[in-house]
Amino acid sequence: MSTYQHLLAAIALDEHGEGVARRAQALAHQFGARLSIVHVVEYIPLETGEALMAAPPDLSMQLQRQAETRLRELCARNALSVTALRVTSGGVAAEIHRAARELGADLIVVGHHPRHGLAALFSHTEEDVVQRAHCDVLTVCLSTP
Repeated sequence: MSTYQHLLAAIALDEHGEGVARRAQALAHQFGARLSIVHVVEYIPLETGEALMAAPPDLSMQLQRQAETRLRELCARNALSVTALRVTSGGVAAEIHRAARELGADLIVVGHHPRHGLAALFSHTEEDVVQRAHCDVLTVCLSTP
């Protein structure tokens, strides 16, 4: 089996996302691979009284621009050398899969929060990424023991 050539880190714009990005950067360096980073702005449902609607396109674009600025700051703050930065909106797992296919990633790196009790019964993004991935997936544990 050959080593990885292109890693895709799917990150949140918080301290956990920074940890996932740093781990992915270290792996990319170890494999001599390219690193791309994706952040997905989830659709924001708006309640209009009788129905739920998606956020207006101008609000979605504003959120994407803000996220892109924050993502660039995160990369600069952590001295991340990346091939591509991508900020998109939609369903998180679906957009991660789309980015991985379009960029030709052969390893997706995502964060994972261990869950207990009732929270363990519900579907979570990282589980969906693992279940539907066309390539390998590395989950980075985000909680401390």
